[in-house]
Amino acid sequence: SDHAIYRLSSGINAEYGKIKLVNSLVHSLTDYCSGLLAGLLSKDLDRLQKVQNSAVRFVFGQRQYRGTTAPRKSLHFLPVRSRIEFKLCLLTNKSLNGLTPKYLTNLLHRRTLTSNRLDDDPTYLVKSIIKYVPNRGAFSVAAPAAWNKLPKNLRECPTLEMFKTYLKTFLSKKTYEC
Repeated sequence: SDHAIYRLSSGINAEYGKIKLVNSLVHSLTDYCSGLLAGLLSKDLDRLQKVQNSAVRFVFGQRQYRGTTAPRKSLHFLPVRSRIEFKLCLLTNKSLNGLTPKYLTNLLHRRTLTSNRLDDDPTYLVKSIIKYVPNRGAFSVAAPAAWNKLPKNLRECPTLEMFKTYLKTFLSKKTYEC
């Protein structure tokens, strides 16, 4: 909660220390649970965004009703929705390249080419069909949905480090330049 962060920070004056505290308390939890958070309702994601906004205000010592978009951008923090998308796409990339356990890799299926149509793209993933709405956050559904929204050149990045860099840049531009 907001108050817990402020209580813990009473002895931290440096901005760097505050950023480290925010990363360890706020971002580490959203990153750890990003697979589960992908299916959350908008109202629940808005609650998480409020926590991140409070953390940004804490770093800059701002009052509650000040905007957080510019300060968040200056810290290179992605908003919660984009952060979840980043982690989901990163896990998808790792799965497609054999860097995750087999059970995750088995949940993803590349689209098979059925014709010579120009829109057939082997980098697309097929979404699993799940009958129940509560499973919309399942990796087999959320990962292909997020992955297929990426530009083709990003999906085809040759290395993991390159993919991370380009993905963060892509999501930052999508978030802050629209």
